[in-house]
Amino acid sequence: MAEREVRYLEPIIGTKENLAPFGMVVDDDVSNPGLGIPFYKTVIEGSNFEGADWKDQCCVRTAQIHWREDHSVSWLERHLEMTQGFLLVGKSPGLFIFGEPTHDREDLDEKQRALPDWNTLKCFIIPSGMGIIIKKGTWHDFPVSCGPPVTSFVINTEEVVAALASMKTPSPMDHGDCFKLRMADQWPFTVKFRDPRPFCQKHGLFHTPIAAPLMGSEGYGLGMCRKEVASGWAGGARVHVVPVVNVEVFLPGCGGPGIQPHLQSSPEVANSGWRDYGNRRGLRRLVQMFSGLGIPATAVINSDAAKLEGVAKELKASGWELGAHGINNSSGNAKMSRKEEEAVFKQCLDELEGSLGKRPISWLTPGFSITERTPGIAAAAGVKVLMDFCDDEVPYHLEQEDGPSTLILPYCMEINDFSLVLTKNFDGRQYAQAIEDHVRQLAGEAGEEEKVVCFGLHTFVAGTPARVLALTEAFKRLKEVPGVKFSTAAEIHAAISKK
Repeated sequence: MAEREVRYLEPIIGTKENLAPFGMVVDDDVSNPGLGIPFYKTVIEGSNFEGADWKDQCCVRTAQIHWREDHSVSWLERHLEMTQGFLLVGKSPGLFIFGEPTHDREDLDEKQRALPDWNTLKCFIIPSGMGIIIKKGTWHDFPVSCGPPVTSFVINTEEVVAALASMKTPSPMDHGDCFKLRMADQWPFTVKFRDPRPFCQKHGLFHTPIAAPLMGSEGYGLGMCRKEVASGWAGGARVHVVPVVNVEVFLPGCGGPGIQPHLQSSPEVANSGWRDYGNRRGLRRLVQMFSGLGIPATAVINSDAAKLEGVAKELKASGWELGAHGINNSSGNAKMSRKEEEAVFKQCLDELEGSLGKRPISWLTPGFSITERTPGIAAAAGVKVLMDFCDDEVPYHLEQEDGPSTLILPYCMEINDFSLVLTKNFDGRQYAQAIEDHVRQLAGEAGEEEKVVCFGLHTFVAGTPARVLALTEAFKRLKEVPGVKFSTAAEIHAAISKK
C-alpha cells in the first residue's frame, strides 16, 4: 500500500485579527464596552459577544489536556446551533486547529459543504489567559497541549457533551448538533501539525523552559542508536585531521553569510560578490595550497555549485574526496516532509555524480538544517559518512533496526572558519593558530581513543590570500607533529570498515 502524503500545518500565534474568520477572541480587552450598569463606576462593562449563543442547556466545565506524541489531525467537528467556548486558564498555551465554516458557502456543492476546506485549515497557538468563542460551523477539534498540561474552561451544550460521552469507541458522529468526521475517511492525505514546543520556546510562551526531545530517544534521529567505534582503526595515528572544504552557492536575492552584514540594499552586490569570490578564486587557492602541502581534503559540494564550469573543473583536478552538501545553501531540510527530503538527497547525489563523475558517499546538510529523519534517509540514499553532528571528537556509528548504519564523523564547530573569523573576528594568524593549537592538544592527550577533527573551510572565508598564507604555515607544522595524520572522510570510513 502506497504511503499517504503528509501535509503539515505550521503554528502561528492566534490574534484577534487572524482568528476573526473562526471566532471571537476572549482576552484582557473588554469586548463591546459601554454597557450601562450604574452601580460600579470603576468597572468597564462589556456587552454580550455578538452572535454568541447556546442551544438549550449550557454545559460549563473544565478539562486538563496533556501532551501527546501523535501530531495528526485525526478528527474535525462542527456545531451549527451553538458557539462553543474555550478559555485557557493557568500558565500554559494551547494549540487549536480551526477550519472556516463551509455549511453556508455558495461556491461549494452540497457534498463539499459537509467537509472542511483544507485550504482554510490553520494551526493556532493561543497564549495562556486567552480564549475563543468559535463561530457556528467552524471546523475544530479539542485543544492540544503544547508541552506542559493546559487547562481549559469549556462552554458548550449538554446535548453535545452527552453525545460525545455516549460513544463506546471513537467513531464518526452525526448526533443532533455534533457532526464529527474522521479525516482519514475524507482526505487522501494525512494532516499533521509541527511539534509546537520549539515554536512556543522561541516566542516565550512557556513560563519555564521545557525539554523537547526532537531527534529521537538518543538525539540522533528517529530509530537511531549510537554505537561506539572500537579502537585500533587509526593505523597508529592519535588524531586524524579532515579538512572539509565547503563549496556553496546561494539563491539570488535570498541572502547568506556576509562580511559586512549591515549592507542590506536590494540588489545587494557586496556580500553576494564576496561569496561568489570563493568559487572564482578561493577554491583554486585552497586546491593549490593542499596540493602543495601534499595534504588530502574532503570537499562537500552543493550540486548547484558543481554545475558551474569553473568549479567542476577545479574539483575534478583537485584529487580531493568529493562529498555532498545539498542542492544549495539557501534551502535546508528542516521543514521538509519525508518525500521532499528523500527527493533532495536523490537529486543532489544524482547531479553531483553527473557533474563530477562519481557518486559521493559523504554528506553534510546545508546549515545543519536537518530533520529527525535525516540520518535514516541519508543511509537509505547510500551515504556512508554523515557530518551533521557536532557532539564529540571520536567517530561513532548510528544504527537502526530496519536499515543500514552510518558512520558519524563529528564536525568541529570550535575551529570552523565561520566560528573563528565571522563570529570571533580572528585575523588570519589567530585563526590558523587556533586550528594548530586544537590539533596539538588532542595529539598530546593520554588515552586509547583515536580522535578525528573535521573542520570546515569555506572558499570565501578560508580561501582568501591572508588566511591561506597563515593556514599553509600552520599545516606545515602540524604535518610534523607525532600522531597527527591528515585524511579524507572516505579514508577514515575505509579504515574503520576494515576493523
